[in-house]
Amino acid sequence: MQIVRPIQTQDLDKLFELASKTGGGMTSMPVDCELLEKRINTSVKSCSGNLNGDSSKTFFMVLEDVESGDLVGTTAIYTNIGREHPFYSYKVMRVTQRCPELDKTKETRLLTLTNDYTGTTEIGSLFLLPEYRFGGNGSLLSRSRYMVMHNHPDRFDEKIIAEMRGYRDENDRSPVWDHLGVHFFGMAFDEADVMSSGIGDNSFIGDLMPKYPIYVDLLHPEAREAIGKLFEATAPALRMLEKEGFHYNDYVDIFDGGPTVEAYRENIATIKNTKSLTISAFQDLPETKNKMLVSTTSLIDFKACLSDVLIKGDSVVISESLAQILGVNIGDQLSIAPGRVE
Repeated sequence: MQIVRPIQTQDLDKLFELASKTGGGMTSMPVDCELLEKRINTSVKSCSGNLNGDSSKTFFMVLEDVESGDLVGTTAIYTNIGREHPFYSYKVMRVTQRCPELDKTKETRLLTLTNDYTGTTEIGSLFLLPEYRFGGNGSLLSRSRYMVMHNHPDRFDEKIIAEMRGYRDENDRSPVWDHLGVHFFGMAFDEADVMSSGIGDNSFIGDLMPKYPIYVDLLHPEAREAIGKLFEATAPALRMLEKEGFHYNDYVDIFDGGPTVEAYRENIATIKNTKSLTISAFQDLPETKNKMLVSTTSLIDFKACLSDVLIKGDSVVISESLAQILGVNIGDQLSIAPGRVE
């Protein structure tokens, strides 16, 4: 069985091992012990501390193989983005101009640098080892974030966003960066991305990015076509988000032009269909394909998994082995949602 739980201080070595298997393309999980330790400490404090006004919090979680104890995936929630360090996006604006004398109408797109998502909650850092991409593990990792939000809505903004990785060509290059970003930053894409996402120091963006709108029609054709276009390997993650109710609203990443999708927390399918039920008994249950998404309600001791359960009104029956894995007893509450999002 695999469970999702918050990262813990003693997970550093295993997280470093997992980070080394990402292939280097995941800047939110750098192969750097010092940065990973900082990320762990930030998450531990966020899970154990009290909500503090507009302060930013990071809830970093891992997928653990219960039998081996290995960490095989990651996911995260970031609250109040842009409060401590500015959060930048390009808003793709459409402008229509009309010349009656020539009987011509022209629509063009503009890229305008914005901080429109300041204060919202972002989900990200979704990674799963290829050998564990089966049995709904990817969905479990993704949806566990919504279970946390269901259990603790006061900790999260009403709007939830996710930045999707932008298009890269057959040479693994970003046309948007090569024909736009590089002219302002004067550095390699990966260097800028690590500074912004991995290290968290993005003050250089406000210093170097253009302050005026950019006419998309003036960009290289490859860059124009790549704005809002998805990196092919990210398509399954986007489909999961769209099933939950996320949609594109003309905001893109300033580095690679990848689309940002958004949803209101109360409209996310998993959150809408989650029920809080009381454990009434332990019972061995038959193995079925109709497993439910199950989570504990605590934040610091949060655990989520896919399991067979028996729902009886406002109560739920689970196996004793599941109770031991989740660390719960009769009388405790669990959050239960359908195992699949239709």
